[in-house]
Amino acid sequence: MSTMISEVYTAFKAAGVTEQEARQAAEALSAENLATRNIIAEDKRDVIASITALRQEISGQIDRVWQAISGVRQEVSDVRQENSSTRKDLSGEIASLRQEVVEVKRELGEFRQEITTELAGIRLEMTGEIAGVRLEIAGVRQEITREIAGIRQEITREIAGVRQEMTRESGEIKRGMGIMQWMLGLVLIVLVLPILRDIAAQISTG
Repeated sequence: MSTMISEVYTAFKAAGVTEQEARQAAEALSAENLATRNIIAEDKRDVIASITALRQEISGQIDRVWQAISGVRQEVSDVRQENSSTRKDLSGEIASLRQEVVEVKRELGEFRQEITTELAGIRLEMTGEIAGVRLEIAGVRQEITREIAGIRQEITREIAGVRQEMTRESGEIKRGMGIMQWMLGLVLIVLVLPILRDIAAQISTG
């Protein structure tokens, strides 16, 4: 981006714009690009914050699931210790608990799948937003290029007009100097001719 700003500054300088105006134009473009980058950075921070909050929520839910599983395991262990003589009677309950654990694991897998899908959607959305910002930047570049081309054409026309005007003025000055030289020669002839006549008369009388 800094290369493009340098090119804009150089183009304005080459077109005859003052250094201050060229620098101001380049700084304006730099400020606009910086604002665009800040918008993208803010969007990224918002998305990252959302993902972080989602991960924390997932982590909390997973912890609660494992705590429940741990509690079930602890209860089973307690039952086994207290009712070691009646393990056969507890086999059905243990099987049920195992089935519950299986269901919990299945639900956990589905939840993970949902989170993965949501994260994929967020990534796609971010990609689309970034692509849109890139298109906007490309449009700004094209617009600036067109504006610079228009300024160059306008400056070229103005320079051509000034040159034509200077050419006309130079021709008029040359014609005026020619007329003045002709009038000066005529005046010299008028002034010198009587003197030459007097000299010729004195020579003839002498």
